[in-house]
Amino acid sequence: MSRSELIEAARGDRPLNIAIHNVNLINVFTTEIYPADIGIYGERVALVLPAGSTELEAKESIDGTGKWAAPGFVDTHLHIESSMVTPANYAAAVLPLGTTVSVIDPHEIGNVLGMAGVRYMVEASEGLPLRVYISIPTCVPAVPGKETAGAEFTAKEISEMFKWPRVIAAAEVMDYIGVVRGNQPISDIVTAALEAGVAIQGHSPLLVGRELNAYLAAGIESDHEIRRGDEALEKIRLGMLPLLKLSSFGNPVKDVIPAIKDLPFLDIALCTDDIEPDDIISKGHMDRVIREVIAYGIQPALAYRWASLTGARAYQLKDLGAIAPGYYANILLLNALEDVRVNDVLINGKFVSKDGKLMIDVPEPPVSIDAGNSVIFGQRPTRESFRIKAPIENGTVEVNTIHLLESGMTELHRNAIPVEDGYLKLDESLDDICYLSVVPRHGQPHAAVTVLLSGLHLREATLATTIAHDSHNLLIAGHNPNDMLLAALELEKCGGGVIFVQDQKVLGKIELPIAGLMSPKPVAVLAEEASVLNHIGRELGLTTLSPMLAIAGLALPVVPEVRVTDLVGLLDTVLQKEIDLF
Repeated sequence: MSRSELIEAARGDRPLNIAIHNVNLINVFTTEIYPADIGIYGERVALVLPAGSTELEAKESIDGTGKWAAPGFVDTHLHIESSMVTPANYAAAVLPLGTTVSVIDPHEIGNVLGMAGVRYMVEASEGLPLRVYISIPTCVPAVPGKETAGAEFTAKEISEMFKWPRVIAAAEVMDYIGVVRGNQPISDIVTAALEAGVAIQGHSPLLVGRELNAYLAAGIESDHEIRRGDEALEKIRLGMLPLLKLSSFGNPVKDVIPAIKDLPFLDIALCTDDIEPDDIISKGHMDRVIREVIAYGIQPALAYRWASLTGARAYQLKDLGAIAPGYYANILLLNALEDVRVNDVLINGKFVSKDGKLMIDVPEPPVSIDAGNSVIFGQRPTRESFRIKAPIENGTVEVNTIHLLESGMTELHRNAIPVEDGYLKLDESLDDICYLSVVPRHGQPHAAVTVLLSGLHLREATLATTIAHDSHNLLIAGHNPNDMLLAALELEKCGGGVIFVQDQKVLGKIELPIAGLMSPKPVAVLAEEASVLNHIGRELGLTTLSPMLAIAGLALPVVPEVRVTDLVGLLDTVLQKEIDLF
C-alpha cells in the first residue's frame, strides 16, 4: 500500500477495505466519545468522520452500533519472562485482550544469559502480530559488587545493543542510588542512553526530595515503581511520567490515583510490569489495568488515552496509539466501555481476534540462541549450605533477620534464636521464622548464602525458585535443610522453575527450562499449573498475591529496606551496606 493510495481512499476516489459504521469512537486526543464512521485502507486508517455524514464505499462494512472503538493498548513496561512463556505464546494470550503494542524489558533473561539472552528475546519476538519493542537492560546485575548474575553489562555492551532492531529505550534504571551519587558503571550507562537518543525508563520507589531531583537531572524520564500518592504528585510536578502499573505482585493504583486525579492536567501511561499466566487468563492484561483506573475515578476516555496514546508518544512511536487518518489500524471493538470487554481486535487493518477468540496462528519465530538449562552450580549445595553456624556453641544469640511486610517491602528485625552444637536451631517456638538461601546458579565459584526470614508465613515446608529478581540465582526459603537441598537438586534436573517440598516429597512444581524463567507451553497450560502451585502455597500459609513467587523479590538489592544477595548476605539497600548477621 502506498501513501498516495491511502490519500485516494480518504478522498473517496478509491474503495476502502473496511468501513466501520456508527461506532462510539473513543477519541484519545480530546478524550471525547461520540458516534463516528471509520474507514480503513490497507494497514492504516484512511478517515474518521461523524457517523452517517458521508456515504462510504468499502469492500467490507461493519455495523458498530452499540460498540466502542478504541486504539489498541500500549503496554509501556513489562517483562515477558514473568509470564513464564515465550514471546509468541505471550502474544497469542494478550492480543484478544486488546494489547497490541508491548515495550519489553528482557532484563530477566539478560541476567541469566547476558547479551545472548536479550538477543533471544529480540529474535523470538520478530514478526509477531503483537508489536514488540525492546528496552535494553541497564542494570545487569542490579548493583554490581553487591551480587552476581550470569552476566555484567557496561556502557560498551549496552551501546552495542542500542543498535539492534526495534530497540527504543533504556530499561528501568534500578540503581537509582548509584545515579544520584554519580557512581560507575551506571552513570556511564545513562550517558550512553542519552547519546543514543532513546527514552530512559526509571525505577525509584519512594525516592523524593533532593535525591529525586538529582535522579531526574541525570535524564531519567519515567517510573513504573511509584508506590504512594504523595510520591506520585512530587514526581509528576517535576516532569516525570508515571507508568502506573497493576501487576501480579501489587496494586499501587488504589494509593496513587486518589492523590492525583484532581490535578487540572494529568497525563500518565499504564503498564503491567509482571503478570503471571494464571492472572492473564483469570483477570486480564492491560484491560485489567484500565478497569482499575476507572474504578478509582478516572473518566473512561482518559483512561483509554493513558493506555494508548500517552505511551506511544512517550516512546515516539509514530502512527500508533490512536484512531486517526494515517495511523496504523490497530483498533479494538468493545462491548462494554467501563468493563473494558474487548470483542474484536484488528491489527494493521486485519482481524486477528473476533468474539474474544484468536483467529490466527502465532508461530514461534526462529532463534539462534540456546536458552536451555542454565542451572549451573559452580559449588554444589549440600545440607550444610542451608544451616547457619553461630558464634557460640550453645545458648541463645541475637540474629538480624529480614522481615517481609504485606506490601512486599522489608524491614530489619532482630530475633533471639537458640543455638545447639554451634548452629542456629529453628523450632516451633519461633514464630514464623525460616531459613532464606541464595544459591549461585550461573556457575559462580562461591558457596550459597543463608540468612533468616520472618513474615513469610510458610509453615514447615520449603519454597524454591529460579525466578529470583533480578539476578535469578536460586532462592530457597524453608525450615528443613534436607528439604531445601532436595528442592535445589530437583530444579537443577529440570533446568529451573518453582517448587514446593515437604518431608522429602515434592508437593508441586512448575518446570521452566528456558533460562530457568520460561516454558514452551501456552499461557493457558501454564496458568493451570500456576493455579495449582498457588493453591499449594496458600494451603501452606502464604498470604501474598502470588504465593508461588512470594520470595521472588527478596534478592533484589534496589528495593527498600533489606534484602539478601549471594555476595553480601544481608544488605541495607538504602545505604548499600552489608549488615552483620549477628
